[in-house]
Amino acid sequence: MRLITQAVIAIAMVAHQAILPVQIPFAETAKAAEAPAVVQNNYTLTFSTASPKAVSVKPTKGTFDTTVLAPLKAAQTAKAAADAAAAKAAAEQAAAAARAASVARVSAAPVAVPALSGSDAEYKLYIYNHESGNNPTRTNSAGCLGLGQACPGSKLLRVCPTMDYACEDAFFTNYAISRYGSWAGAYSFWITHHWW
Repeated sequence: MRLITQAVIAIAMVAHQAILPVQIPFAETAKAAEAPAVVQNNYTLTFSTASPKAVSVKPTKGTFDTTVLAPLKAAQTAKAAADAAAAKAAAEQAAAAARAASVARVSAAPVAVPALSGSDAEYKLYIYNHESGNNPTRTNSAGCLGLGQACPGSKLLRVCPTMDYACEDAFFTNYAISRYGSWAGAYSFWITHHWW
């Protein structure tokens, strides 16, 4: 004869007095004389004072492994696959952005620096000295960068990532000529506004 553990019986006695049905999963154990081990069948013990059959014992449909662990493992596997796919997509996006930045850096490189007359060289040096102290790595509090203080500094870094003097000089010379027509025009604007 099989026995139910005393803990389950105590719970059953409390549940028997309840109005609503209570289900208690448990495993049967056998007497030592009948079998040496726990019986592998799982059952649900249901108590209800509202039904004519107050106590019912039914086998459960599945085990802990099939009803709890298998869906949990499937969910963990699906999450790991989704995380791996997201990481791969992020890596591909970062690589594409790096390729695009290198293309932009190459295509945005300044053209050859036009020859400056003696006075243009003086105007350029005046602006460089007042903007950065003629220092190609100077940054101000607003985030402007370089000899002529390009704002934002990132647009200068796209063209001159090493911040060397010759590259920056070409960048700012092209800026002065395209916006003001010459260094003399840039100088005139700078004298009036104290920025360019």
